[in-house]
Amino acid sequence: MIQILLASLAFSTFPVSPSFFQGQLPSIVQNEDTLITETSSPIFIQTASISDIENLSGGNFGAAVIDLNTGDILASSGSGIFPVDDPDIFMLAFAIELMLEGKLDPDTLVGRNITIADEFSRAFHDCRESAARAMWTVGLESVSSWVASKGMNDTELHDIQLEWEGAPVASPSLSSLEDVTQALRIIHSGMDIPAVPEIMEDPDMGEGQALSVGQGWDLYGWVDTGQDHKTYVLIAIAPDGRERGLVLISKDLCCEEKGDLAMMLLWQASLGM
Repeated sequence: MIQILLASLAFSTFPVSPSFFQGQLPSIVQNEDTLITETSSPIFIQTASISDIENLSGGNFGAAVIDLNTGDILASSGSGIFPVDDPDIFMLAFAIELMLEGKLDPDTLVGRNITIADEFSRAFHDCRESAARAMWTVGLESVSSWVASKGMNDTELHDIQLEWEGAPVASPSLSSLEDVTQALRIIHSGMDIPAVPEIMEDPDMGEGQALSVGQGWDLYGWVDTGQDHKTYVLIAIAPDGRERGLVLISKDLCCEEKGDLAMMLLWQASLGM
């Protein structure tokens, strides 16, 4: 059975550096929906099945690990429709296919000294205005038609929700683990285009447990944090050439920390695959 890590408490009677404990989770305040109790004691990791990610309390999860060298799904858990807020991951997959077909140049200017690749890079680093400009360039209707043509039938795309006061209210985009995984495969197919890894480099992993993801590997991707969900779509490349795709989608989260915990568990699972 594929193995991942679940947190269990281990108590120490002497002070030690937190870095001493590989896989240690930071302390967070306990509430009835979380698995972590506020404590100054170190937390060790034990093995369990990947399906336990889906069974974490305090949220609903979908998770997958993909061998990007072969395209095979190594492990997955969870089903259903999840919010993805801004549809950046689908916009980029669509744009990459256009790039591969020679129909879109990443250096195309969309503003004064600003290229479409620049807008995507800013969008992937949480600039919604850039995401909106990227959407205006590729077109919501065009992206939606492309998604349908790829058989991503669980995906419903909407405009970018801008954050300035009085901005028109847009419905969140929706998708499934299967569709997000397919979009990730398409994005990976464009990693030889220099602009693509530049767009996806240095994903914002936050300050929680997920900060440990990708240590020792080259990490690319997109992190989307919403009111009650958190989405990770990542490409991790090891020094030995292994390439892994990691997808974590969620909804009904009790707290952002629970999404971080699920992502850390998924990363630890992938290391043994």
